[in-house]
Amino acid sequence: MRLCTTLDTTTARSIGIPDAVCDLIVPHGTPGEAIASILPGNPLADDWFGLVDLPGDLLVAWSGTLADELFGDDPRTWMSVGHEKFESFCDAIREPLSASGNRLCFRPHARHVLSDPQGTLDFLRRREGEPFGLALAPVDLLLPSMLADAEDHFIRILESMVPRADLLLLTDAAAAANGDPEDDESMVATPLGDGVLPAELIMDAINTRLPASTPVVVAARDLATVTSWRHGDFR
Repeated sequence: MRLCTTLDTTTARSIGIPDAVCDLIVPHGTPGEAIASILPGNPLADDWFGLVDLPGDLLVAWSGTLADELFGDDPRTWMSVGHEKFESFCDAIREPLSASGNRLCFRPHARHVLSDPQGTLDFLRRREGEPFGLALAPVDLLLPSMLADAEDHFIRILESMVPRADLLLLTDAAAAANGDPEDDESMVATPLGDGVLPAELIMDAINTRLPASTPVVVAARDLATVTSWRHGDFR
């Protein structure tokens, strides 16, 4: 497992990465080398601007939404208007990415243009040979209304998307404590192991389907949990 973690901008600069202007993904144990820069915000918003020539060969960004809030629910996102805006965005940034040598890895989310395994894989096939990739956080593709069938969803996500991932982000989430399981609201982030992410299925996917060179990214607070999972302790 190629284990990596994240650094905020201030920490990155303090350890000698002066051109850090956003959060970075760095190898665990050797944080001076950036693998990726994480671009915040909504790429489909009129005021969003993406940067190239940042630390690391990879850039990570959401695929975006037409909602006013980053994780808001706006059906137009999945309609032709949303997909056309996303494809136009990709067309506009393709040449700058190629010129800089960067690869933009989209992080799918259940509320964004890239919202499920099939749509994401179709996008990657259409853009084969272009500087676009996949930053996969499996729990991002679930909403509370999907939790009754969470295992089936995770199996499909892990089987089809893990082999295509440029980065695998191990994050966790749960439905709001007072939430109605049928209420289609966003999930709430939790420490790794405290949410719905299935540890055994995740480790099996890492061991059997994830290329050895693909970074597995965890927050610093979750490193101990991942270490336990690697040794078969899923408590």
